[in-house]
Amino acid sequence: MLPVFSISNYKTITVESGKLEDIVSYRAVIIKNESIYKSESNGTVTLYKKEGERIGKGIQVAKIDKSEDHSLSKELEEVNKQIELLKNTSDNKDILEKDKEKIQENLDKVIDELQTRILNGDYNDAYVYKNTLMKNFGKDLIVTGQNNLASQSLEGLINRKNEIIKNIEKWSIVNYSTKGGIISYELDGLEEIFSVSRIDEYKPGDFRIIDEKNSNVTETDNVKYGEPVYKIIDNYRWYVMTEVDAKEGDKLEEGKISYVKINGDDRKLTARVIKVSKEKDKYLVVFMFTDFFHEYYKERYIDINIIKNTYEGLIIPNKALIEKDGVEGVYIKDISGIVKFRPVKILASNEEHTIVSEGEGISNRQIEIVINGESKKAITIQMFDEVFTNGNKMKEGLIINQPGGI
Repeated sequence: MLPVFSISNYKTITVESGKLEDIVSYRAVIIKNESIYKSESNGTVTLYKKEGERIGKGIQVAKIDKSEDHSLSKELEEVNKQIELLKNTSDNKDILEKDKEKIQENLDKVIDELQTRILNGDYNDAYVYKNTLMKNFGKDLIVTGQNNLASQSLEGLINRKNEIIKNIEKWSIVNYSTKGGIISYELDGLEEIFSVSRIDEYKPGDFRIIDEKNSNVTETDNVKYGEPVYKIIDNYRWYVMTEVDAKEGDKLEEGKISYVKINGDDRKLTARVIKVSKEKDKYLVVFMFTDFFHEYYKERYIDINIIKNTYEGLIIPNKALIEKDGVEGVYIKDISGIVKFRPVKILASNEEHTIVSEGEGISNRQIEIVINGESKKAITIQMFDEVFTNGNKMKEGLIINQPGGI
């Protein structure tokens, strides 16, 4: 009688479809098409665009104030305040004009009455009207003077404002973007060492890790002549350079498409191999990318996984694999609970899992195996088979107790 074992003593997994990627990992450097603007003077910088913002050509990016005397800026601020104040006064011009008309009307009446009293010889009343006339005449001068004063003051302030602006412009350098791209104020000092213009020159040995000399210009920073202020980076094409061994370099061809993962991200990026340079047992390789640059524009050194191949099939744990009569395979539990050996054709493996062929046929899929030098067809595992994960402890023909069974 065949031994019967409790199912709790043995663990099985259900076979599913899956895939494994054959990858090689390297340290790499990002090469960007970067245009650096360096300060043309000592001064204080004003920035008009945000870090990482996409801009077009001809956009105002920064201003360098060369003057150490900031009194002009303060005076301009005060003049603008006075202009606003006087504009409000000028807005009351209509009210002043109405007051003037009313005063003139009163003056005319008083003059008429004064002349009548003098003609009639009523000198006492004439004296009273004379005093009234002088008071109204004074009011007219005041109203007219206020209007003229406001107009003259406003005009003078506007002229002074324009003079100040001209003087400030003499002491300022305004910079505009010479091309479109991503604006960045974070520089690492490697922009000219790892440059798109030098890609054709690079050879094995030129790839190396160089310490970055980071600088980060912020608003109101003081800069010196010749210091970098910002850079504009082409966001349409970017490049990754690395050095690989001969085994991998032999498989990479210029013009071919490769797939790369960056910094442990599961996302697979499409890259074109644009340069393969060999020297002894080392290859220098340059990839070109056209997507997702905004996520890496600040990076210089990255870790990359080059995907050599992707294998798809049925995925099983490595510990389920055994060898029987020189044939690799696994033990499965069939529908009756009987342990059976099934050969497998291994396509790829990593540290934990193996991808095996699904075989050929519609049901009872088969693979070709070799036993004692003779090729033959054999049934292999299929989707939803129950595979024992501790195959080295199993034997073919054992009966596994089913729930509710013996």
